[in-house]
Amino acid sequence: MPHAKRLQQKVEMSKLRKGSHCVEFAIVLPIMLLLFLSGIEFARINLLRHLAENASYEAARHVIVPGATVEEAKAKANAILSVMGVTGASLTVSPDPMLETTGTVSVKVTFPAEKNLWMVPMFSKNLIFQSETTLLTERTAMQQVRAINAITSGSDPTLAPVPLSNPGPPPDPFGL
Repeated sequence: MPHAKRLQQKVEMSKLRKGSHCVEFAIVLPIMLLLFLSGIEFARINLLRHLAENASYEAARHVIVPGATVEEAKAKANAILSVMGVTGASLTVSPDPMLETTGTVSVKVTFPAEKNLWMVPMFSKNLIFQSETTLLTERTAMQQVRAINAITSGSDPTLAPVPLSNPGPPPDPFGL
C-alpha cells in the first residue's frame, strides 16, 4: 500500500507543475535567440572585414602589371564587393593615373557597417570597414629599387635612380 500512496502523490505533484515547462521556455527563449542572432551578426562582421581586405588585395594585385588602369582596379574591387552585396563602398587607387614609372600601387577600400549588416545596425553606426594594400609593381628593376627605397626611407621615389651595387661574395663566416 505505501507504494500506491507515493505514486498517487507523484501524480498530484505533476499536475501542480503542469505549466512550468512553458514558463521556463518563455524565460530561456529570448536569451537563446539573443545569443544565436548575435553570433550570426559577429560572423557577418568578420566576413565583411575579411571581404574588405580581400577586395583591396585582389584589386592591387590586378593592376601591378604594366598597362593596367585605375578603372580596372575599381572594377575588380567592385566585383568582389558585389558578391556579398556591399553598398556604400568607396575605392581609392593611387597613383592615379598609373604610369610606366610607377613603383608601387595602393588600393584603399572603405565602406560603412551600418548599411551592410543584417540584424542590428543600430549598435554599429560608427563602425567602418577599411583596408589598404600597397604592392610593388612589375616594372623594371630600377623602378622597383626606387619604390623599395621610398617605402623604407620615406623619400620621394621620383628622385635620381639608386645605383645597384655588387659588393661581391659575402664573407666566409667560418674564416676558411
